[in-house]
Amino acid sequence: MEFKKGSTYTRNDIHKLYKGKDIPKVGTGNWTTGYVREGDELIVFMNIDVPGTTGHDFPNRYDSVNKTITWYGKPGSNSKQPTFQKLFNNEMIPHFFARWDSRDPFVYLGEGKIVSHRDGYPTKKLDGSPAETIEVILTCDDSDYIFPNLSEQESNFPQSRFALEKYLEEFIVDNWDSIEGIGNKYEICEEEVDGKRKKFRTDTGEIDIFAQSKDKSEYLIIELKKGRASDSVVGQIQRYMGYIKEEIAEDGQKVKGLIIALDDDLRIKRALQATQDIEFNFYLIDFKLSKSDFQ
Repeated sequence: MEFKKGSTYTRNDIHKLYKGKDIPKVGTGNWTTGYVREGDELIVFMNIDVPGTTGHDFPNRYDSVNKTITWYGKPGSNSKQPTFQKLFNNEMIPHFFARWDSRDPFVYLGEGKIVSHRDGYPTKKLDGSPAETIEVILTCDDSDYIFPNLSEQESNFPQSRFALEKYLEEFIVDNWDSIEGIGNKYEICEEEVDGKRKKFRTDTGEIDIFAQSKDKSEYLIIELKKGRASDSVVGQIQRYMGYIKEEIAEDGQKVKGLIIALDDDLRIKRALQATQDIEFNFYLIDFKLSKSDFQ
């Protein structure tokens, strides 16, 4: 399954992506616990600096110096169990989600890469009796942009750099009519629920911003990336475009893609040279989009 780094998801959101339906009221399996397996993927729900809704309170944490995440398994977990064996043998993809308030949805950190682990970390069961669990040290690419406790590091970034994709997204949506190149041609065509914008969701993930030209002849899929965008975003936006072409667009309606980021690299330059319907723009803080010099 593909998730967006820095985006928020509830347990139910993730369950619906895998199962196509809400978490049932009974027979939830492991979906209300710290982690759950779905095929060759492991979905990990981390509470940081706050107990989970089940009452467990693990010292999950982020080391901003080494850029590592420390995660603890359920009471009784150890490295000999099949789930962890597959995880350490790279036979399973771990998706890490974190939150800092048990009332909030989870933020997607990315796919974890295991650095080390150890059995026998002391913990407690819900009844207070002693137990042991496994401690896992891992990394997630771009985690230093996602964790909210990096104010000291973020203060060293230029003011035009957004720490999270969602800040850039909110800024563009709020100032849509003022942004040259899109505000005068397109309108956002997403639903509102209880006064809040609801992102358009495809069968492979949700679109950052979904718009349609004012003359109804064209759809526009906008994908936002903080910092430097890599070539993987091209495949991501192409999947969204394919869904819109097959499921939404009518005969004669075009579907285009727009990647907006603050930097690029050679790989995305090469990838975009092979497609005609996707543009790459740099975002400028004065309500302007600037085309990349390789387009």
